[in-house]
Amino acid sequence: MSCTGFEMCPFNKMSNFAHVIFQNVGKSFLPQTALECRYTLTPFITPNPKDWVGIFKVGWSSARDYYTFLWSPMPENYTEASSVHRTLVFQVSN
Repeated sequence: MSCTGFEMCPFNKMSNFAHVIFQNVGKSFLPQTALECRYTLTPFITPNPKDWVGIFKVGWSSARDYYTFLWSPMPENYTEASSVHRTLVFQVSN
């Protein structure tokens, strides 16, 4: 059984290369609609207060090419080497 970042897999079946796994990533999104971003931090990464999630336009080449971003809040009651499931919502801006 092989696992990809697009499906949920037991962590013992993943390589330690995939440190952040995004779930249900769409190919496109409607403008003027809130965007919910669900992701998992695997046990191979430690959350940091400077972590962020960005939205990028097609063709980006640098982390500075983001369209917008949100800071990822630190998980409460974090246990080292555990997985953390997170959700961020990018709100519509006028």
